[in-house]
Amino acid sequence: MSYVAEPYAQFVDDLLTGLTGGHVRETFRMLEENQPFRLSSDKGIKPNTLRVYGQKEGSDGKYVFHRFNLNVDFDLINGRDVVWKVKEGGLPAVNAVWPAEGTTFYVNYQSARTGFEGPLLTDRSPGSVTRLLAESVGREYAVMSGQLENVYQAGFLETAGGRDLDNLVALVGLTRWGRDVAEGTVSFSRSTPAPADITIAAGTRLTTGDAPARVFETVATATLQRGQLSVDAPILAIATGKDGIVEADAIVAINRPVLGINAVSNDEPTAFAAQKETDEALRLRAKRALESAGQATVGALLGVLTGLPGVREKDIRFTEDPIEHPGIVNLDIALPALTTEQAEDYKRSAVELLEETRPVGVRIRHTIEAAMPLGAAIATGGQDTDPGDDAPVSTGALDENLHMYVDANVVLQPLLQNLTPGERETLVNAAKTLVEDFIAEAGLGETLVYNQLITQLMGIEGLLDVSLELFPTSKPTDLRTRNVLLGDVGARPVAGTIDVQIGNSLVALDLVVSLTLEGAGTIGNAQSNIDNALKEIQSDVQKGLNQFSETQVDPVVLLALISASSTFQVSNVSYDRVEYIDAGIKVDLKDLPLPYTGLERFWVRSVKAASMETGT
Repeated sequence: MSYVAEPYAQFVDDLLTGLTGGHVRETFRMLEENQPFRLSSDKGIKPNTLRVYGQKEGSDGKYVFHRFNLNVDFDLINGRDVVWKVKEGGLPAVNAVWPAEGTTFYVNYQSARTGFEGPLLTDRSPGSVTRLLAESVGREYAVMSGQLENVYQAGFLETAGGRDLDNLVALVGLTRWGRDVAEGTVSFSRSTPAPADITIAAGTRLTTGDAPARVFETVATATLQRGQLSVDAPILAIATGKDGIVEADAIVAINRPVLGINAVSNDEPTAFAAQKETDEALRLRAKRALESAGQATVGALLGVLTGLPGVREKDIRFTEDPIEHPGIVNLDIALPALTTEQAEDYKRSAVELLEETRPVGVRIRHTIEAAMPLGAAIATGGQDTDPGDDAPVSTGALDENLHMYVDANVVLQPLLQNLTPGERETLVNAAKTLVEDFIAEAGLGETLVYNQLITQLMGIEGLLDVSLELFPTSKPTDLRTRNVLLGDVGARPVAGTIDVQIGNSLVALDLVVSLTLEGAGTIGNAQSNIDNALKEIQSDVQKGLNQFSETQVDPVVLLALISASSTFQVSNVSYDRVEYIDAGIKVDLKDLPLPYTGLERFWVRSVKAASMETGT
């Protein structure tokens, strides 16, 4: 139940009603089983004195004080029953407002009396003694009611502010940052325009590249708009003092990768804050602290591990079997790619975090190959070891076993055929980055959905069609046009070889044919008949090449594409020149066999007659 301050006018009405002999604050609970809401007066009431008030649910989900209206929100039935207006389905009628479910509402009214049974005080007019007394006392009650609401709000993280918020977050060991905390701005960027809006949540942690790493976090949500390359976000240092001061371009790593974001950097050095931490920023820090404040739970273990650079929640999997193996928790974690120098320290830090956070008496079997913390017990036999050996234990399996490489072959069909080399390179880079980001976003055991990747690729501007092959590197013979399932092995997909090609590469052919006119082709103007025959030959060959599915184009193949005709006969087809227009390559070798990989689009640019004979 929430507390909502009542307005001054309501206190005045309560006092006036009570002083003049009415019924004050008759109380009802807004529950289905309490209906009908019957007033206590057995003599009936004066309808014009009926006032109903309580709490309704506001647009933001919070309760607010509200005075309900007769004949709009409710009706008075049988002279004493308050009945809320309802429509079919049990919902409030159109334009009707009801008290919030489960809240208390109050009713003030005066009974219908006869004769001279009226109260001694009857004057409710402004300036009268009765009203003056009620207004004076009502003001004090209203002030106290407002103060009580402030006390109520001060007890909750979402509504406390100022000194009240300082006292509240002190319960989880936090204090408001002053001017000794470094602040700055970072730029999140990508190499190609964003295909859709990308949101970088407040609280995203960032680190510097040099040791010891300095940790920062964003203090506001930022959105990289579709078509943009970068977006700025404000940051604050996690540590106070000079440790938060770094030079420009020092911040280079995102602890939890954001899909679609390739890089982060600070264009300017960080500096000490110009003002104290705001209520909203402090409230956000407190929420994150509460998420990881508890110890000895899987949630606490998950919280500390995701604080490691490059580790996401979806890269972590906890399993346990309290019946078969009580006291043992199994942890699979896919660590990010690390250099040899970084790997040992990084893994040791992860194991130390597990040691600090794990429950006493519970052993954690994990996939991190690292030296054990000092004083920790050493594993002696996997899951059959006595659960009393309460230390994080490596299974001996390298965490790299949790990575599964996935290859992709992509063929892009551009909307335009006359692309410049730069435009072709831009398309290839955009597609390659998108595929790599798609695979990198997946977590342990997460299926790579083939159609989702196709949809994202088709979102690249300037594409007509896309062809995709997606398959595990270790299984090159698998079907390549379906989802990649990793649930059985529980691995995390990692981008392997990503091959992106541009299709519809234009190849121009200039053909020379040996032509013999026959039948009706020998009648009339000879040159006109030859021109008509050459046009028909060009049409036949082009249609055949548009549907071509073999692996090689040569003169024999081209001759077979020409349909039989009653007016001419072709005995030979050749080509002296072939031009790969997109690549800017000309081949002058006569009748050189041309490989067809599916990326080429052959264009019969011209056909001419080498020799011409007239048949009989």
